[in-house]
Amino acid sequence: MDWIKQLNNVIDYIEDNLTGDINSDEIAKIARCSIYNFQRMFSYIADKPLSEYIRTRKLTLAAFDIINSRDRILDIALKYGYESQDSFTRAFKNYHGVLPSSARNQTVRLKSCPKISFQITIKGADNMNYQIEQRPAFKIAGIRKNMATAEAFQIIPQIWDTAWEDGTMNRLMELLRKNDCRPAGFLGLAIGGQWGNSEDMDYCIGVTNYVDTLSCNYVPVPEGMEEIEIPSVTWAVFNADGKLPDAVQKIYKQFYTEWLPNSGYELEDLPAIESYMQDNRQEVWIAVKQK
Repeated sequence: MDWIKQLNNVIDYIEDNLTGDINSDEIAKIARCSIYNFQRMFSYIADKPLSEYIRTRKLTLAAFDIINSRDRILDIALKYGYESQDSFTRAFKNYHGVLPSSARNQTVRLKSCPKISFQITIKGADNMNYQIEQRPAFKIAGIRKNMATAEAFQIIPQIWDTAWEDGTMNRLMELLRKNDCRPAGFLGLAIGGQWGNSEDMDYCIGVTNYVDTLSCNYVPVPEGMEEIEIPSVTWAVFNADGKLPDAVQKIYKQFYTEWLPNSGYELEDLPAIESYMQDNRQEVWIAVKQK
C-alpha cells in the first residue's frame, strides 16, 4: 500500500502544480526512486509517458478556462507554462483538434484527460517467474552515453542500433568469452537521473566483467570503454523469455502493477538491469529492499 500511496502522492503534487513548476527532483523524493525509474514505471502503468500526461492535463484544464472564463488566451497560455500564444495554439490544436478561439466562440468537441488515480489490482492471470537474490558487488564494462532524461525513451534504442553497427557488440562479445558470471549476456542499464541530478542521465550497454566472489576472474576494461560498479544489494530477478521488446515490457508492467504493490519490498535507488542472452532468453534485474 505504501507504494500505491507514493504514486498517488506524486499525482497530487503534479495536480497542485499544473500552473506552476513541476520539479523532477521533488517527484523523485515523493516517489522514493530516481526520476528515470518513475518515468518508466509511470509509462508501463498508465500506458503513456509522464510528460504526455502532464501536457494533456494542462491542455484539458486550459480548455475549461477558455470555455468558462473571459481571460485572454495569452494569459491562459502563460498560466499553463507556454512561452507564447503561438506555441500554446499549436499544442492546443494538436491535442483538441481545434483552435483555442474556436473552443471559445463555437460549439466544438474537445478532449479531456482525467486525473489518474492508482489502485492495487490483483489479476493472477499470468505467473511471474522470479527469484530473490542477495548478490555480491559486481562490475560492468561497456559504453556509456549521456542524454537528457526526458529524451531517454527515444535515444536508448538508437544507442543499441549504433552499437551493433559500429562494432561495439563484437568487442563486448569478446569480453563475454572471457567471463561467465551473472548478470549474464549483454546488459542495458540507465545510470543517474537520481535526486538532485534529474535533468540528465547516462545509459550503459555492457557485460559483467567481475563479480566479487572467489570463482570469478576480473576481466580488464578495454580501451574506450568504462567500468561501472554495482554494490552488494538484494535483487528481484524476473524471467522475461520471449520475443522482444514485448517480453521485457510485459515484465515491467506486471512488476509495477502487480508484484511490487503486494511484495513487501520497495525499490532501491539503483538502475534496473536488462540481461539479453541467446535464443530469446532475457532477465530483468530490479534492486529492492524490504520495507
